[in-house]
Amino acid sequence: MPSSVLTATHDEAADAPLVAFERFVRMHHVTVFRLASCLLGDPAGAEEVTEEVFVGLWHGQRRPPSTADLFVRTVDHCLDKAAPTALFTALRRFGGPERTGWLLADVLHFPAARTAELLERSETEFTPRLEATRLALTHWLAP
Repeated sequence: MPSSVLTATHDEAADAPLVAFERFVRMHHVTVFRLASCLLGDPAGAEEVTEEVFVGLWHGQRRPPSTADLFVRTVDHCLDKAAPTALFTALRRFGGPERTGWLLADVLHFPAARTAELLERSETEFTPRLEATRLALTHWLAP
């Protein structure tokens, strides 16, 4: 077998994680940006968060992360950068998947089934958690 075939095979294998990650970024970049923009109200800040999240995931894993991890990290980055508000203070009381699920479902208006899928949960598992998050937020944000 010629050495060029072995080299090409090796290079393709070495590039596979990068190719998969690039595909992951293309697939989710817009949604991550929309989420960050909605939370921060600042397109430049949202782009910065989007870049930081993807770069951090690449350096941390060298493979595409789960969508749940992607969106939880996005929300966490936004909460770290945002000015403190009553809503953000209340959201910090929840675990990452609960607050991210609420934001995707109730702020960005993703259907419950799609939100559950993105968070790698079943819809039957996600829906009661979403209701509990809504109820707790209503209680914590009541005047």
